[in-house]
Amino acid sequence: MLEVLGFAPALQRATLVITGEGSLDEQTLHGKAPAGVAAAARAADKEVVAVCGRLALPHEALGRAGIRRAYPLTEIEPDVAKCIADAGPILERVAEQIAKDYLA
Repeated sequence: MLEVLGFAPALQRATLVITGEGSLDEQTLHGKAPAGVAAAARAADKEVVAVCGRLALPHEALGRAGIRRAYPLTEIEPDVAKCIADAGPILERVAEQIAKDYLA
């Protein structure tokens, strides 16, 4: 899928790779898209962060997968139903935090 999406040329131009998934969990580590993105980015020596609705992995597991940091929406809004209903504004806040952390 990464090839179809033109990921390799975009990766060459990237300074930071942001991937995402509804729930970062054990299944993520076994072939789901964020793991593939992180592996490709790591091979290109690019830093990777993930945005997720819910984080169910310890920091060490993220690091082994090549993801430096995860930004779960539930850190901003603990109520999952509200996260789903108000995902747009919450994602904007997450994007602001990523910009502060990595692009300052």
